[in-house]
Amino acid sequence: MADGLRDRVLAAVADVLYIDESDLFDGDATDLRELGLDSVRFVLLMKRLGVERESDLLKRLAQELTIDGWVRELAGVRGGV
Repeated sequence: MADGLRDRVLAAVADVLYIDESDLFDGDATDLRELGLDSVRFVLLMKRLGVERESDLLKRLAQELTIDGWVRELAGVRGGV
């Protein structure tokens, strides 16, 4: 389940930020801001991942802007998104 979720998060991030997995210089712990994540792209990513704008989940995801952090948070919600 986590691998499928990771793949989904990575695909969304790669599409929105126009990156490849090889651009994650610290692997899944890479701070996505260093790859171009800004507030507009963050909102777009949350829409793609099905996260509601006013949810506590969105606030938690904003605290850790890494693929690893997002997969961990999303896996804890409804068994993944």
